[in-house]
Amino acid sequence: MVSLRIWSISLQLQLALLVAGSQDTDLLARDDECASSSCAANALQLHGAVQSTDLGDLPNSSTGECGDCMMSNSEGLDENMLGAGPRIWHYAQNCWTMCGRKSGSCPHFCGPGNACCRYRYPGPPECSGVGFWPTLSYHTCVISPIPPPPAPAVSEDLPTLQPADGEDQSGLKMKDKVKSNSYLPHLRSLALPSSAPLLEFYVYRAMSDSSYPLENVNAANAAGVMWYLHNEVIIFTPRKFGITRIVRFKVQYKAPQPLFQKGMDFGVRYAFDSGKCTGPGDCASDFDKYGYFVGCNLVYQFPTTQFADAKYYGKPAWYSFPGPCYSKSYKAHTDACVAAEPGGACPGEPDGKGDCTYHYEPAGQVTVDEVVGIKDYTSFMKTGGREYIAGLGYGQSICRYRPWLCDKGIGTAFWNNKHNEADNQQRVQRLLDTFQQKYPDSPILPDVPCDFEQYKFYH
Repeated sequence: MVSLRIWSISLQLQLALLVAGSQDTDLLARDDECASSSCAANALQLHGAVQSTDLGDLPNSSTGECGDCMMSNSEGLDENMLGAGPRIWHYAQNCWTMCGRKSGSCPHFCGPGNACCRYRYPGPPECSGVGFWPTLSYHTCVISPIPPPPAPAVSEDLPTLQPADGEDQSGLKMKDKVKSNSYLPHLRSLALPSSAPLLEFYVYRAMSDSSYPLENVNAANAAGVMWYLHNEVIIFTPRKFGITRIVRFKVQYKAPQPLFQKGMDFGVRYAFDSGKCTGPGDCASDFDKYGYFVGCNLVYQFPTTQFADAKYYGKPAWYSFPGPCYSKSYKAHTDACVAAEPGGACPGEPDGKGDCTYHYEPAGQVTVDEVVGIKDYTSFMKTGGREYIAGLGYGQSICRYRPWLCDKGIGTAFWNNKHNEADNQQRVQRLLDTFQQKYPDSPILPDVPCDFEQYKFYH
């Protein structure tokens, strides 16, 4: 009788999927509001205008706009910004000192055949046409598109290059931590180090197999990335945008002085569309006023108050990281724009100057399958598996009478009960545990509270 009951429920599920047909398509379309080609890569879109407030004339996102673009992975990005995790030594570290304070071939620090180069800055031939940049704001190790020049004969008795006195492990001296660009802030306080505290925390990105820098993009804390996966990714089979993994970064951040004087570490969290800052409000004006701050918001607060159900995930937060030439998409970057708009990423510990607010480094990755417990996703799909189904297109009325059709998965129960706070807490903890099991020596860093206050920031 039990097996018959299971077979009967399974049959009802399959019939429901068939009957739903176009209804299911409509449901998915509503979950993917930004379906046009220009927004195909955007994963978190606005359902409409941000709700009005009583705080006066504050910036809002326009109705129908792709207002978040938070976890876009590959489509819409310049091919030269993408890569599949090439073999680079000292990934995303500053290579300037350890490579002799010059651009070019640097196999002893960057790896065989690799070079030390800076995005959109002049250099030798081996720095021309680089296909993937781990960072956009300072000299870093890259895979050169052409063979390096022949290296002079080196005696095997020569010692290995080591950091000199006053240098850290990447060979970075204090004077090298100042970004060499044409950043000329309007406020004197943005040219000076900040008195804000140095914050250190992890952020996460849901990504496909493509890779790109943590600059001119958005990221999330653990709860924020799990809410995103639950609401925007795993409702599709296969998963939206081909997302396969969750990548973690360790971030050091120091707020610029004008923002810290307002009583905040974080500013407004901007959206980026293919690397272009799209608001809310005027990105350039805010960066002139406060420097290149890291932005944050709780998912259910401004500027995404329409995601009210995110409250079931505790305190899910999203962040924005302004990088070089934030006013243009990656495809429209120019050398002049990169020099004039340097962004906030630093080659070493940030000092809080307007153009040196954050430093990041990769801190591991796990697959979505590892977190969920799916051993073979292809087989899971072929056997009719669905990670999460929210009503099968019938709406809430049928869910009251046939709950087995709603808020559940087929072949996995990991994502069941989306609005259950205890279950969501377990899902977030599962992500954290998976990272800790895979990287047991990594430090445990608590979330830093998102202290952005809309009224203070705009008044």
